[in-house]
Amino acid sequence: MIYRTWTTIDKRDAFSISVAGDGTGSVEAEAEIALARAVSEVEAAGLSRGHVVRSRLYALDSVARQKASDIRRASLVGPLRGGSSSFIDKERLPKGSRVIMELTAVRPLDSGAKKVIREYEPPLAPPMFVTLDGIVFLSGNTDESATFEAQLNAIRGKVDSSLTAAGTDLSKALVISAFMSKKVNIDAGRKAIAAKFGEAQCPITVTTVEGYSAGAKMIEIEVTARG
Repeated sequence: MIYRTWTTIDKRDAFSISVAGDGTGSVEAEAEIALARAVSEVEAAGLSRGHVVRSRLYALDSVARQKASDIRRASLVGPLRGGSSSFIDKERLPKGSRVIMELTAVRPLDSGAKKVIREYEPPLAPPMFVTLDGIVFLSGNTDESATFEAQLNAIRGKVDSSLTAAGTDLSKALVISAFMSKKVNIDAGRKAIAAKFGEAQCPITVTTVEGYSAGAKMIEIEVTARG
Protein backbone atom coordinates (compact mmCIF):
# COMPACT_ATOMS: atom_id res chain seq x y z
CA MET A 1 0.00 0.00 0.00
CA ILE A 2 1.34 3.40 -1.04
CA TYR A 3 -0.44 6.75 -0.73
CA ARG A 4 0.91 9.92 -2.35
CA THR A 5 -0.53 13.30 -1.35
CA TRP A 6 0.27 16.79 -2.61
CA THR A 7 -0.78 19.82 -0.55
CA THR A 8 0.57 23.33 0.08
CA ILE A 9 2.12 24.83 3.20
CA ASP A 10 2.25 28.62 3.06
CA LYS A 11 2.43 28.60 -0.78
CA ARG A 12 5.07 25.86 -0.82
CA ASP A 13 4.42 22.49 -2.44
CA ALA A 14 4.32 19.71 0.15
CA PHE A 15 4.51 16.04 -0.79
CA SER A 16 3.61 13.24 1.64
CA ILE A 17 4.30 9.60 0.91
CA SER A 18 2.94 6.76 3.05
CA VAL A 19 4.32 3.25 2.52
CA ALA A 20 3.02 0.15 4.32
CA GLY A 21 5.31 -2.80 4.91
CA ASP A 22 4.53 -6.08 3.21
CA GLY A 23 4.56 -8.18 6.39
CA THR A 24 7.38 -10.50 5.33
CA GLY A 25 10.60 -11.16 7.20
CA SER A 26 11.47 -9.36 10.42
CA VAL A 27 9.84 -6.12 11.52
CA GLU A 28 13.22 -4.43 11.11
CA ALA A 29 13.52 -5.58 7.49
CA GLU A 30 9.93 -4.58 6.76
CA ALA A 31 10.50 -1.10 8.20
CA GLU A 32 13.80 -0.66 6.36
CA ILE A 33 12.26 -1.58 3.00
CA ALA A 34 9.22 0.66 3.54
CA LEU A 35 11.39 3.59 4.54
CA ALA A 36 13.74 3.14 1.58
CA ARG A 37 10.73 3.12 -0.75
CA ALA A 38 9.40 6.30 0.87
CA VAL A 39 12.73 8.06 0.34
CA SER A 40 12.85 6.95 -3.31
CA GLU A 41 9.31 8.28 -3.79
CA VAL A 42 10.35 11.68 -2.42
CA GLU A 43 13.17 11.82 -4.95
CA ALA A 44 10.92 10.59 -7.78
CA ALA A 45 8.56 13.48 -6.97
CA GLY A 46 11.37 15.91 -7.76
CA LEU A 47 12.31 16.74 -4.17
CA SER A 48 15.63 16.18 -2.45
CA ARG A 49 16.50 14.43 0.78
CA GLY A 50 17.16 17.83 2.30
CA HIS A 51 13.52 18.73 1.68
CA VAL A 52 12.25 16.05 4.08
CA VAL A 53 10.82 17.89 7.09
CA ARG A 54 8.70 15.32 8.92
CA SER A 55 8.34 11.57 9.43
CA ARG A 56 5.55 9.56 11.02
CA LEU A 57 5.54 5.92 11.99
CA TYR A 58 2.46 3.75 12.56
CA ALA A 59 2.92 0.25 13.94
CA LEU A 60 0.95 -2.86 14.82
CA ASP A 61 1.93 -2.93 18.50
CA SER A 62 4.48 -1.60 20.97
CA VAL A 63 7.16 -4.13 19.99
CA ALA A 64 6.83 -3.32 16.28
CA ARG A 65 6.79 0.41 17.06
CA GLN A 66 10.07 0.19 18.96
CA LYS A 67 11.82 -1.96 16.37
CA ALA A 68 10.64 0.22 13.48
CA SER A 69 11.53 3.37 15.41
CA ASP A 70 15.09 2.11 15.85
CA ILE A 71 15.35 1.56 12.09
CA ARG A 72 13.96 5.01 11.37
CA ARG A 73 16.40 6.67 13.78
CA ALA A 74 19.35 4.87 12.17
CA SER A 75 18.18 5.58 8.61
CA LEU A 76 16.91 9.17 8.72
CA VAL A 77 20.19 10.90 9.38
CA GLY A 78 21.93 13.88 7.81
CA PRO A 79 19.72 15.62 5.23
CA LEU A 80 16.87 13.15 5.82
CA ARG A 81 16.35 14.13 9.46
CA GLY A 82 13.15 15.99 10.31
CA GLY A 83 10.52 16.38 12.98
CA SER A 84 9.17 12.98 13.97
CA SER A 85 6.34 11.17 15.73
CA SER A 86 5.26 7.56 16.17
CA PHE A 87 2.04 5.73 16.99
CA ILE A 88 0.47 2.32 17.51
CA ASP A 89 -2.63 1.88 15.35
CA LYS A 90 -3.32 -1.63 14.08
CA GLU A 91 -6.64 -0.63 12.45
CA ARG A 92 -4.75 1.66 10.08
CA LEU A 93 -2.51 -1.11 8.75
CA PRO A 94 -3.42 -3.24 5.75
CA LYS A 95 -3.75 -6.97 6.44
CA GLY A 96 -0.40 -8.57 7.23
CA SER A 97 1.50 -5.29 7.52
CA ARG A 98 3.22 -4.37 10.77
CA VAL A 99 4.43 -0.87 9.96
CA ILE A 100 3.70 2.23 7.89
CA MET A 101 6.42 4.77 7.17
CA GLU A 102 5.34 8.26 6.16
CA LEU A 103 7.54 11.14 5.00
CA THR A 104 6.64 14.75 4.20
CA ALA A 105 8.91 16.91 2.05
CA VAL A 106 8.48 20.59 1.18
CA ARG A 107 9.79 22.43 -1.89
CA PRO A 108 11.22 25.79 -0.73
CA LEU A 109 10.34 29.01 -2.52
CA ASP A 110 14.02 29.93 -2.12
CA SER A 111 15.92 27.29 -4.08
CA GLY A 112 19.01 27.96 -1.97
CA ALA A 113 17.29 27.40 1.37
CA LYS A 114 18.92 24.82 3.64
CA LYS A 115 17.30 22.84 6.44
CA VAL A 116 18.44 23.67 9.96
CA ILE A 117 18.05 21.14 12.78
CA ARG A 118 17.60 22.23 16.41
CA GLU A 119 18.21 19.56 19.02
CA TYR A 120 16.74 19.20 22.48
CA GLU A 121 19.15 19.75 25.37
CA PRO A 122 20.24 17.08 26.08
CA PRO A 123 19.61 15.64 22.58
CA LEU A 124 16.79 13.10 22.13
CA ALA A 125 15.97 10.76 19.26
CA PRO A 126 13.75 13.37 17.56
CA PRO A 127 14.99 16.93 17.11
CA MET A 128 13.10 19.72 18.85
CA PHE A 129 12.34 21.15 15.41
CA VAL A 130 13.69 21.71 11.93
CA THR A 131 13.37 24.86 9.85
CA LEU A 132 13.33 25.15 6.07
CA ASP A 133 12.74 28.30 4.04
CA GLY A 134 11.26 30.19 7.00
CA ILE A 135 8.92 27.38 8.11
CA VAL A 136 9.30 25.62 11.49
CA PHE A 137 8.37 21.95 11.91
CA LEU A 138 8.12 20.75 15.52
CA SER A 139 8.45 17.09 16.39
CA GLY A 140 5.41 15.56 18.06
CA ASN A 141 5.05 16.62 21.70
CA THR A 142 3.66 14.22 24.32
CA ASP A 143 3.35 13.91 28.09
CA GLU A 144 2.65 11.24 30.71
CA SER A 145 0.68 13.23 33.30
CA ALA A 146 -2.24 11.47 34.99
CA THR A 147 -5.10 13.19 33.14
CA PHE A 148 -5.83 14.27 29.58
CA GLU A 149 -6.14 17.90 30.64
CA ALA A 150 -2.82 17.77 32.47
CA GLN A 151 -1.15 16.28 29.40
CA LEU A 152 -2.59 19.05 27.24
CA ASN A 153 -1.27 21.67 29.68
CA ALA A 154 2.21 20.17 29.59
CA ILE A 155 2.20 19.79 25.81
CA ARG A 156 1.12 23.40 25.35
CA GLY A 157 4.09 24.45 27.48
CA LYS A 158 6.46 22.34 25.40
CA VAL A 159 5.06 23.70 22.14
CA ASP A 160 5.41 27.29 23.37
CA SER A 161 8.99 26.64 24.49
CA SER A 162 9.96 25.12 21.14
CA LEU A 163 8.29 27.88 19.13
CA THR A 164 10.03 30.52 21.24
CA ALA A 165 13.37 28.81 20.60
CA ALA A 166 12.53 29.00 16.88
CA GLY A 167 11.74 32.72 17.12
CA THR A 168 8.00 32.37 16.56
CA ASP A 169 4.75 31.68 18.46
CA LEU A 170 1.43 29.89 18.21
CA SER A 171 -0.30 32.79 16.44
CA LYS A 172 1.87 31.97 13.42
CA ALA A 173 0.89 28.30 13.30
CA LEU A 174 0.06 27.00 9.84
CA VAL A 175 -0.81 23.40 10.69
CA ILE A 176 -1.67 21.76 14.02
CA SER A 177 -2.07 17.99 13.98
CA ALA A 178 -3.30 16.29 17.14
CA PHE A 179 -3.12 12.49 17.44
CA MET A 180 -5.51 11.52 20.23
CA SER A 181 -6.03 8.18 21.93
CA LYS A 182 -9.15 6.27 20.89
CA LYS A 183 -9.86 5.91 24.62
CA VAL A 184 -10.58 9.65 24.90
CA ASN A 185 -14.10 10.90 24.11
CA ILE A 186 -13.76 12.48 20.67
CA ASP A 187 -16.07 15.45 21.25
CA ALA A 188 -14.68 16.32 24.66
CA GLY A 189 -11.12 15.85 23.43
CA ARG A 190 -11.58 18.07 20.38
CA LYS A 191 -13.09 20.85 22.49
CA ALA A 192 -10.27 20.65 25.03
CA ILE A 193 -7.60 20.82 22.31
CA ALA A 194 -9.31 23.77 20.60
CA ALA A 195 -9.52 25.65 23.90
CA LYS A 196 -5.90 24.94 24.84
CA PHE A 197 -4.60 26.13 21.44
CA GLY A 198 -7.11 28.93 21.00
CA GLU A 199 -4.56 31.51 19.79
CA ALA A 200 -3.87 29.48 16.67
CA GLN A 201 -5.30 30.95 13.49
CA CYS A 202 -5.20 27.66 11.59
CA PRO A 203 -7.43 24.57 11.58
CA ILE A 204 -6.64 21.82 14.08
CA THR A 205 -6.80 18.30 12.68
CA VAL A 206 -7.58 15.55 15.20
CA THR A 207 -6.72 11.96 14.27
CA THR A 208 -7.37 9.03 16.60
CA VAL A 209 -4.74 6.35 17.23
CA GLU A 210 -4.43 3.38 19.55
CA GLY A 211 -1.22 4.18 21.40
CA TYR A 212 2.18 5.82 21.68
CA SER A 213 5.70 5.17 22.95
CA ALA A 214 4.38 4.87 26.53
CA GLY A 215 1.10 3.52 27.84
CA ALA A 216 0.22 6.62 29.88
CA LYS A 217 0.25 8.93 26.88
CA MET A 218 -3.14 10.03 25.52
CA ILE A 219 -2.20 12.62 22.92
CA GLU A 220 0.67 13.79 20.69
CA ILE A 221 0.65 17.17 18.95
CA GLU A 222 2.68 18.40 15.97
CA VAL A 223 2.89 22.07 15.00
CA THR A 224 4.10 23.70 11.80
CA ALA A 225 4.51 27.49 11.89
CA ARG A 226 6.01 30.47 10.12
CA GLY A 227 9.37 31.37 11.57
